[in-house]
Amino acid sequence: MNKQPRLKTMKVSLAFASALMTVLPVSAIAQEDLQTQQVREIIGKMHVSGVTEEALANQSIKQMIAGLKDPYTVFFSKEEYGQFSSSLENNYVGMGARIGIDESGVYLSEIFAGSPAEIAGLKRDDYVRAIDGVTASKTSIDEVRNKIVGVEGSKVKVTVERAGKELTVELTRKGVNVPEVYSQSFSNGVGYIQITDFSSDADEDFDTQLAALQAKGLKTLILDVRNNPGGLVDTAQNIAKHFVKEGVLIHTRDRNGEDDPVLITGGSELNIPVYVLANENSASASEVLSGALQDYNVAKVIGMQTYGKGSVQQLYQLDNNSALKVTIEEYLTPNKRKVNKVGITPDIKVDGAAAQLITALHQSGIADINVQISKHSVTFNGVETATGFGSFHENGKLYASTRGLAALVGATITWNEANRTVDVADSKGTHAIPVEDDKLIIENGASYVNVDLFDDYFPQLKVNDQGENVSIRAVKGN
Repeated sequence: MNKQPRLKTMKVSLAFASALMTVLPVSAIAQEDLQTQQVREIIGKMHVSGVTEEALANQSIKQMIAGLKDPYTVFFSKEEYGQFSSSLENNYVGMGARIGIDESGVYLSEIFAGSPAEIAGLKRDDYVRAIDGVTASKTSIDEVRNKIVGVEGSKVKVTVERAGKELTVELTRKGVNVPEVYSQSFSNGVGYIQITDFSSDADEDFDTQLAALQAKGLKTLILDVRNNPGGLVDTAQNIAKHFVKEGVLIHTRDRNGEDDPVLITGGSELNIPVYVLANENSASASEVLSGALQDYNVAKVIGMQTYGKGSVQQLYQLDNNSALKVTIEEYLTPNKRKVNKVGITPDIKVDGAAAQLITALHQSGIADINVQISKHSVTFNGVETATGFGSFHENGKLYASTRGLAALVGATITWNEANRTVDVADSKGTHAIPVEDDKLIIENGASYVNVDLFDDYFPQLKVNDQGENVSIRAVKGN
């Protein structure tokens, strides 16, 4: 297999290749069964399990792949491969807006710069009420999205509701690349960069945005790869060069047990504290980067055990423009820690999105944190990220994420199964909060506490509840 500039990729709970290789030669070709023969030879020569062509004899493509019991080895038809190629780079044809949903329907949560949506004058928080004159669903994001995307150059009419009035605009659909790197600046020189996907241009975007933060006087960096399913290993390699001068990014182990490490060369050192936010949905290339920075002691990982996607796939083009993605290797961290079905263990274990970000801010030296919660956004010290807080009103009372509130005041929480209480503890003692309607509510495995009750236990918490707009502030330890 040609291993020049690393034709390996990792994406979603999968891993993908950054380029197509030519088809391997096949023997005794029967034109009507060419794809099956190609798949048999590739799997028999390349799959990490070591399965042989003989063992795959007389099996269909579906049977061969099912027998591997490998969810990352996948056959793509011509149509599926086209869809896959677009998803690999986060490309789609549509209006250029991110959408969300709440009790009032589907709304525009982000308008991409230069997009048809921006040109037409659509704005964040507009509610989509109709598409081409047909009433839009208020309960399905997918249904709305599927009606907006279409053929490039075609037109679509979108009716939105804004401030109680309806507005209809006509858009010309256009190819859109969804941004994958976002950056923000907090006080005290604390920078924040979120990577949502390791696409082919995410490393270049990272370079640009890191340089912009450095120009502002970067002293600490929070790198957020939570819910990042992966992407190209080359991209992770290029980003790692900002933190590690020389070394191994990952060790790889093929079907013969041979190690062909991916190297970091020509890198540099950031020489500032770095905190990586990762969670159970951080997979593949996210784990490659997190594990490497952790092994080289240039960053601490905050969050939860990651997904455990520690295998490498290669993509091969087949007859009739179909393709086969096949697992060819397992990878290990620079210190040869196993990742597959294990994941990366955080240095500081923190559950809950808000609690993770707050912990990173505290670690970065920001003790005073003010959380502003509005209908469609949450800011931390005036900075908006993709991190929510989790709050709602019930029977006239404000309930908020117990983990988030505990993180604000610097307390820890544990679940007491015997007493069915959430125990919140700090240096002054422990408060057991029972699961009762007026005290603590459990929803989807997360707990939400009556903020008035929490405030009684931790008076340093300052709350301003204005209905849709809520402010929660605390100084850790005070």
